[in-house]
Order: sequence, then C-alpha cells, then structure tokens
Amino acid sequence: MKSNGIQRSFKSGESTRNEGTPPGLGKVARMPGYGGVGVRRIDGYEDAQYRLRHLHIVGWSIACGVLSLVVLGGAFTFWLLPKLHRAKDTTDTDLMAADAHARVASKFTAPSGEAAVAMVRKALAVRNPEEVAGLIRPGPATALEVVRFLAAMKTVDGEIAEYIWLSSIDKNGIALEGVLVSFVETDQPRSRLAFLTPDEKGVWKMDFAAFARWVQPSWEDLLASKAESGIVRVLVARDRYFNGPFPDDKKFAAYSLASPDMVEVLPLVGYCRVDSAQYRAMEFMWAYAEEASVRATLEIRRVEGGDRRQFEISRVLAEDWVMSDIPLDEARK
Repeated sequence: MKSNGIQRSFKSGESTRNEGTPPGLGKVARMPGYGGVGVRRIDGYEDAQYRLRHLHIVGWSIACGVLSLVVLGGAFTFWLLPKLHRAKDTTDTDLMAADAHARVASKFTAPSGEAAVAMVRKALAVRNPEEVAGLIRPGPATALEVVRFLAAMKTVDGEIAEYIWLSSIDKNGIALEGVLVSFVETDQPRSRLAFLTPDEKGVWKMDFAAFARWVQPSWEDLLASKAESGIVRVLVARDRYFNGPFPDDKKFAAYSLASPDMVEVLPLVGYCRVDSAQYRAMEFMWAYAEEASVRATLEIRRVEGGDRRQFEISRVLAEDWVMSDIPLDEARK
C-alpha cells in the first residue's frame, strides 16, 4: 500500500509536542518507597515479583507457541491429505487430458505464425467452389455455400483489418492452430476465428463451420420457435437463472448461451441435468479455461413450459467450435 505522503520518523533530543498541548510525562521511574503511606519495601521483593511475572509470561508464550504449532500442523495435514488423494485421481482425469493435448500438438508439424496467416489469407480469398476442398474443411456446408459466404463477408463484416496468430489451440483430440481475423470497425468491433486443422495426410486446412459460426437451423428460426432443436456455436458461461421447467438448482445446471450473430439483447439459457453426460462434458470445458466463458458447439432443444430463452442442452458436441468425429459428451462418459 502506498504511503500517500505519510512519513514516520524519530528525532532524538527534540520535542514532538504541538503548540498548545500539555507536555507528556513519558516514562517515569518508580521512586523507592513510593506507593504506600508508611510502608517500607523489603530488599529484593520487587526483583522476586518481577522474576515471577517474567516466568509466567515466558510459560504462557511457550504454551501458546506449542498450541499454534499443533493447530497449524493439523491444518496442514488436513490440507495435504486431499492433495495426495487428488494426485492419485489425476492419473485417470487431468493427466490423461493434458497428455492428450500434448500428443495432439506433436502428431503433425504445426505451421509457423507466418505460414498460418498465409493459409488463412489464401482460404478466405477462395471464390471457386473447386478450390474449396484443397484449402478448407467445409463441414456441413457445400462448396458453393462456402464461396458464397466468403464473397458476402465484406458486406456483412467489413474490410479485414488484420490477422493475429493465436498459436496452438488443441481441443477435442484435434490439433488446431488459431488465427484471429479482425475487421475494420464500423458500428462495433467484429472478428472471426479461423482454425487450421490437419487432415489425415497432415495437410492443414481452415475449418469453415467454426469460422462462419455455423448454426443449423438459423438463429431466427430457433428464436421464433420455427424449429424445436438446433446445433449452435456459442459462448458459454455459468448462470443462475432457474425458472419454468427448470426450477431446481439441485437437479439442473444453468448456462448462458450467447453469439455475436444473435439479435437477442439477452443471452439464452441452456440447462442440463446434474451428473448427466452433458453436465460432465460442460464442466470439463472449464478444466483448463482461464476465462469465465468458453466456446462450445451444442445441440439444444425446446422444452414444454419453457420461455423463448430457455433450452435444454441435449448434446455437447464439441469443446470450442471445431467438431471431431466423437462428440464431447460421448468422450467424457
């Protein structure tokens, strides 16, 4: 904490009394024989009393010190034992996940930052459907849908301002290299994430569904209840809104679901049953997260009695926006 200009000092031989205040007495030595009328102290009596008091103080200090050591030792033991058990538990959970991340990153030679940015530039410049397969992983979209989206991007998002390499972002057992594509600001900042992932031959391609934040059906149809379920790519954070068909926070977990492509001011709320496969998959995504919100690909569906913002999380398809062959909630069973 800053001193805020307050200084503490000691000046020998100088008076510290302010003008107008009474003088302080300081330490006054006891005068021999003073303290009782007509009473004469026996020689050595005060020294004996002082030594007795000193022994009592030392004894109590030692006792308090021993007691403090016992309490601290007990607390440390209670803290350490769960850690030791936790270290054993990580063999099948955290260490396996961390090891999987390391293996994925080392399976193929990742492109450098300059190479990753060059790959993304080239992929975003594609306008011929026949060139899509060599540069882009189209996912659920057709090659024609891919080039139409890329051609319309300038109108929807604006001119590209810069590319920022994000390095390795391994998720779902897939090696990923991330590049943030930011656009010239108009009414609000806009950006998209370009994920590069290798195919079975080690050729790195951009994942189109993640870049486009692909939703099936559209957000408009989902929010207008024209579709009962859908696959969405969203930002997820823990929530505390329990109402309607999801009233009990002991039975359900709640998560806010948001997307830059939603026209809704308030985020949606997704629910899953506590201790279900979906719940375990959702909570797993925060094992290595440094932020309060994470990216996820989910299947959501409406439930009778819920309001237009409430959905059940029926499947957790992927951690982040790139899907693998095995859904996350199956891999985490």
